[in-house]
Amino acid sequence: MGSGFDQFARAVLEPAGGDLLVEIAAPVHAGAIALHRLWLDLKPADGLPARDLFSFERLGGLGILGNCFVIEPLDGGRDWRYRLLGSRITWLFGQDVTNVPFSQHFDPEEAELCIRLSNRVAQSGRPLFLTGRFRTGDFSGSLETMSLPVLARDGHAVWLMGASFPSEHRD
Repeated sequence: MGSGFDQFARAVLEPAGGDLLVEIAAPVHAGAIALHRLWLDLKPADGLPARDLFSFERLGGLGILGNCFVIEPLDGGRDWRYRLLGSRITWLFGQDVTNVPFSQHFDPEEAELCIRLSNRVAQSGRPLFLTGRFRTGDFSGSLETMSLPVLARDGHAVWLMGASFPSEHRD
């Protein structure tokens, strides 16, 4: 990163046409396409793939380990938190927010949106693909993110496996 980049400045989503995030029909970024393809390959015909099938080796082989995240619901989906957070996501947030509930590290509007979208994916069992704009320090850019439902180790709870692909540039 350039010398003007503040690694401790938290990224802020910027509304695009009034929306913080915009749903897209399918992944666009090559890494997002590869992760979705892996999810489809691992998904049984009548259910969801297990979270443990997404090993560091598999994700590293796709070249997206730093972009990946795993989130789990808290209190029946009233909140969510990151259980695994790649280095590119840590960069985007300006800090490691592993195990911090969404309601404590996002702005209230962002937290509400992320909780609602996460619950939608978990309840529907269907992937969600989104784009948005962000600003952190003197960088801004676009963001493609995705959430894929997976079964937690208990075989019952639905967690989300996903990845975010920020494309930053200096203003």
